[in-house]
Amino acid sequence: MKLRLVSAHHAPPQEEAAEPHGVAASTAPRYWAFLSYSHHDKAVAKRLQKQLETYRVPSRLVGRPTRHGAVPARVAPVFRDRDELHAGADLKASVQEALSRSRWLIVVCTPDAARSPWVNREIIEFKKLHGERHVLALIARGEPFASDMPGREAEECFPPALRRALNEQGLPEGEPLEPIAADMRREGDGPHRAMLKLLAGMLGVGFDDLVRRDVQRRLRWLTALAAASVVGVVVFGLLAVMAVQARNEAQRERQQAEGLIEFMLGDLRKKLEPVGRLEVLDSVGEKALAYYGAQEADRLDATALGHRSRAMHLIGEIRDLRGNPAEAQKAFEQAAQTTAQLLAKSPNDGQRIFDHAQSVFWVGYAAWKRADGKTAESKFQEYLELATRLTRLDATNSDWLAEVAFAHGNMGAVRLGMSRARDALTSLQAGGEILQKLSMVRPELKFELANNHGFRSDAYDMLGNYQMALTEQMRRYELFRGMPSAEKNRAAQQGMLGALHSISLEQISLGQLEAAWVSAQAALRLADDLVVVDPRNLLWRSHSCSVQLRLVEIAFLRSMNAEARQRFDVAKACVVAFNQAGSRGLRDSMLLETRVFTYEVLLDSRPRDAALSREVEQFLTASMSKLTPDTPDHVSLSVELANLALAEGDRLARIEPAKANVAWSRAASLLKEFADMQDARILTPLARARLKLGDIAGAEALLSRILQTSYRHPAYAELANQLHSARGSGGIRGIQGSKS
Repeated sequence: MKLRLVSAHHAPPQEEAAEPHGVAASTAPRYWAFLSYSHHDKAVAKRLQKQLETYRVPSRLVGRPTRHGAVPARVAPVFRDRDELHAGADLKASVQEALSRSRWLIVVCTPDAARSPWVNREIIEFKKLHGERHVLALIARGEPFASDMPGREAEECFPPALRRALNEQGLPEGEPLEPIAADMRREGDGPHRAMLKLLAGMLGVGFDDLVRRDVQRRLRWLTALAAASVVGVVVFGLLAVMAVQARNEAQRERQQAEGLIEFMLGDLRKKLEPVGRLEVLDSVGEKALAYYGAQEADRLDATALGHRSRAMHLIGEIRDLRGNPAEAQKAFEQAAQTTAQLLAKSPNDGQRIFDHAQSVFWVGYAAWKRADGKTAESKFQEYLELATRLTRLDATNSDWLAEVAFAHGNMGAVRLGMSRARDALTSLQAGGEILQKLSMVRPELKFELANNHGFRSDAYDMLGNYQMALTEQMRRYELFRGMPSAEKNRAAQQGMLGALHSISLEQISLGQLEAAWVSAQAALRLADDLVVVDPRNLLWRSHSCSVQLRLVEIAFLRSMNAEARQRFDVAKACVVAFNQAGSRGLRDSMLLETRVFTYEVLLDSRPRDAALSREVEQFLTASMSKLTPDTPDHVSLSVELANLALAEGDRLARIEPAKANVAWSRAASLLKEFADMQDARILTPLARARLKLGDIAGAEALLSRILQTSYRHPAYAELANQLHSARGSGGIRGIQGSKS
């Protein structure tokens, strides 16, 4: 494990630790750092103390404000205790005082330090006084986390209190930690660079700022030497040697900077995503892009170009989540152009194939968001072909096998949106089988497996098997709920939210209204928690609005009219605020607005308002014009619009009967092309529309098909009753709208 010191200037923001009990807030720090070490490492500690206290901070940095205060000219004094504590003894008063008056604790990490009760006790006491954040580690010998490696336990260099957080009792038995460390070993940073990394963290400045100072100092020395080098060839030779060293140092600095970029786009991003703060992730992408933007594009090598494309991916994702699809599209296309060029130069390079596959995916995703189903399917097919090429290079590579599974899942999702349920289920099952096997050895893939179950549920809905759809959603929910630290992991919470929302829909379809109410309320609690964390995340806000509308629907179906009206006012305000904040795309905005209009009509909030009729008419006309056979989720959008048209027709039948048939005809027109499908959520409103228009035989034929499914939505029962009444009366005049 290669650990890097990340300075506070570049570290992700964290809350400052509260002032510990027993330490006066007014106590001014006396020491910049407290060195904790085993007496076996006295020489290392002594040398480090001298390096820190004699280091002169570059003048251009002195006085710069940072999160730790203004940058000083020196970091002195540094406290270094000279005695070793015998086992079981208490810390001396002088040591306790020094710990309380020190800004930072630097632990010299070696196997001897890991076994030293003195070192462990000093770490515990410092954390009690100052919290976890101001502890730095310097790896001098041994191996971090070797205690977790069978047969290498004796090489462990991190003391126990460094590997775990303190619990409420002040013991190092809390959650596991990954200490930020500088590595002075030969295979690591080396002694001098390790010291500079510690300084960068303590001062709150960039590591490159300090390294640049050293390089500039050397260059100034070289310049002075050159001015005096007229004495002969020997001096010129020395200058040449030093120049080569400076060049090599500059190359090492570039490698170091690009290593930091790789860390930011890789490990750091993985740690930040569960937190769910968009502005933090956004800053990661922007900083990476700024680094490469300051360099000449034609001088970037393949690795740098790969990093640049990944930064564009991240920026595109954040822009998408913030409701800026056009800007997201630009970022994805720029990344794809770069990765295509790299792949053309090295067509058999696995990393180049992988990078381009990611770019192709995001372009396809953007097309899907723009309701361009054909382009989305084409790009996802290309993504699948690229992923398959990877497995031909190495059939045992789990990352590449996972890409094949992801590609199958994407194909399934877009085919669902194009109403090809059986094709979608085939793709989803192929991807699910791969994920099921891989998740046994790579638990993090359970996220993708859970989403796969969600899409399979949608496919079963289209095929009319609602019990199986509910089962798939339950599996999805259990996978998310079983994630480590699910109560803190925002991605897991988002998954549970989506699963509970879908579970409530399946329960409604099966006639289980009370269970659906419980599921939807649980989903709303999760949605509210997420929106509080980051109100700018439009995905979470759209989930919140959608769940609130689901509760309106359930309350209405349960004849809880007062509850339904009260919840509708809150849900409508949510949708208005969502639309003002941005757009998650055609699907989300149209679904939410359609449901708002539908329940505004059903709840009779404006029973005889002619303006409402005009608004509904204009909305239906505008929305229907946006639907094409290639629009993703064309079917579900058509069903929502048809339900609105039916509700409006029923309202008009009470106030302007002559206009009701126009609305009912519009509903029938929206659903006519889907009459051969098996989803009762489509067949029920279509049957209602035909019944309203006098086609009793057509409605009965559809009802018999619905009976063959497990669909038992209240609208089904009401449809059956209306058909019975229509047969008995010989007509359908006077039949009122149902609760759909």
